Amino acid sequence: MKADGRLAAVAGLFVAANLLHTADHLRRGWGRPLLGETPEVLAGGALISVAALVTLWLAVRRSPRAPVAAAVVGFASAVGIAAAHLTPPWGVLSDSFLVLRPDLLSWGAVLVETASAVLLGAAGLARLRPARSGLRRPA
Repeated sequence: MKADGRLAAVAGLFVAANLLHTADHLRRGWGRPLLGETPEVLAGGALISVAALVTLWLAVRRSPRAPVAAAVVGFASAVGIAAAHLTPPWGVLSDSFLVLRPDLLSWGAVLVETASAVLLGAAGLARLRPARSGLRRPA
């Protein structure tokens, strides 16, 4: 698989993981502040979802902007998802699993999305690195 195809595949994986996480929020119920489905959490999740779809679109089109988008969206999403779910409660964007004690499906959805976001960021960075030539540097 060519590098462009790999970037699109990883972007597709992140979109799929994002959809799984979104479905888990729907399963837990929107608008229930004690479960973290506040308007702020909804807005943060929607922003990540839109960014994931735009990144996938750029990667499928083989846009020169796709690697930068993948790196930024991937790493920023990983930090945001982890901050919202894997840390103690800290503010309006917090949906702390340490307090909520969700089931294994919710944990799986968050961990898969976080891991796929890191993969997306790494794939974007890998495409941004200049290609190595077969020439050796002089000693």
